[in-house]
Amino acid sequence: MSDIVQFLNAPPISTNLDEIRAALDTTQEVHPIYNPDKDLSPSAYKLKYRSAAVLIPIWRSPEDDQLNVLVTKRALHMRNHPGQISFPGGKHDPDDASIQYTALRETLEEVGLAPDCFDLIGELGEYCTISGYCIKPIIAEMTRFSEMSLCEDEVKSVHWVPLDYLLDPSNYQFKTKQLGTVARGYFEINYQGIRIWGVTAGILYGLYQTLSNHIR
Repeated sequence: MSDIVQFLNAPPISTNLDEIRAALDTTQEVHPIYNPDKDLSPSAYKLKYRSAAVLIPIWRSPEDDQLNVLVTKRALHMRNHPGQISFPGGKHDPDDASIQYTALRETLEEVGLAPDCFDLIGELGEYCTISGYCIKPIIAEMTRFSEMSLCEDEVKSVHWVPLDYLLDPSNYQFKTKQLGTVARGYFEINYQGIRIWGVTAGILYGLYQTLSNHIR
């Protein structure tokens, strides 16, 4: 767990879209995002994984040039992960032309933002979950601000979080809990009343790690 301690004590990153694009363009080999929970309970991850994708939409506010990241709060009546904060996304369908298409399709379905609202910047390595998915995070600049239309079956609300806040390790906690005989671990971020944890926080940790290798 030394990687976690090192991350929690690491300096914040302040960046811009050009630097993010350059960092992702220069990533020669995309490594999977480290999920520390797999170290705590490796037997729980001996799964046959399915492919999924999420979109990480970044909007540059013209008023102050601040970069903000869109997250959604899942509908409270959903069977899986009700009320949790996530990125728009879902499982890869066989008819999807690409994993990038999956992320854009799911974003349109969940929050009503069409693919032409985005300029794809790059992608991170997969993040594999205990629920049996390997999730590919696709990062995109939102180039056209459009009114959102939420799918009430899936999304309760949307929130914008400053990217600088999400790239500051001092805003993260790493928590563990015991479920019977199994130890579990996850990252958690709290911002203005919303709790970002688990997979979503783990993917943001992966974004920090990727950018930190290229932005000083």
